[in-house]
Amino acid sequence: GGVRIEHNILEVNGFSGITKLKIQQPITSVLPSFNVSYNLNEKNIMRIAYSRTVNRPEFREIAPFLFYNFQEDTEVEGNKDLTTATIDNIDARYEIYPNKGETISFGGFYKKFKNPIEYILPVVSQQRRMKYNNSESAMIYGAELELRKSFKEFFKIGFFSDLSVNLNASYIISEVDLGAAASAQQRKRDLQGQSPYVINLALGYDNKENGWNANLVFNRFGDRIFAVGGDIFPTIYELSRNQLDLAISKSFNK
Repeated sequence: GGVRIEHNILEVNGFSGITKLKIQQPITSVLPSFNVSYNLNEKNIMRIAYSRTVNRPEFREIAPFLFYNFQEDTEVEGNKDLTTATIDNIDARYEIYPNKGETISFGGFYKKFKNPIEYILPVVSQQRRMKYNNSESAMIYGAELELRKSFKEFFKIGFFSDLSVNLNASYIISEVDLGAAASAQQRKRDLQGQSPYVINLALGYDNKENGWNANLVFNRFGDRIFAVGGDIFPTIYELSRNQLDLAISKSFNK
């Protein structure tokens, strides 16, 4: 267990026309953490952990200026009242280590957000505009499966003995409560940017003798909110997609 205390001052200096502007946000965060591991035997471990973390705004997000995002083809507005989000995290996990380099783990998690930062579509005119905003609260909970399996058990020598497979899959439920700020919007909905599921599957090759290493990685995430809308401008979703990446590397003695 332990505690981390941070005093952070986020400051933006600028001008609006000839008027000088100064935005300053001092905040002191007390961030405790606690972790317990219980070894049932050499190959089975139970873990439970708690921690408090923060998510700070970026400079551009609190700067009270309007700029144009050419990639998204929209105006974006900073928010000088944007504040740091605080997250309480609880995780529980059961881990199994069948052989060297192999892992099987089942986990559950819960996260409670205060003032989560989200990307919204405010109603300012007929022109679409995006803005950063704090919601009142949010929560996330779900389950996770992680698996790492080596092929050495099946193939003692040769190419196939250097292969391994990795799987990481999560199922996530999220909910934001806007509270009294839910004007022209749903009071409760999914958290902006949070997918209901995420899958990562990788096939790896690693040979220490010849120095070759390769990874073929598949990723998929579920539909997630890109920008939160309301009655005038509907919510924009980023749709799920399949992604396949191949990375190959070679190491040399010198």
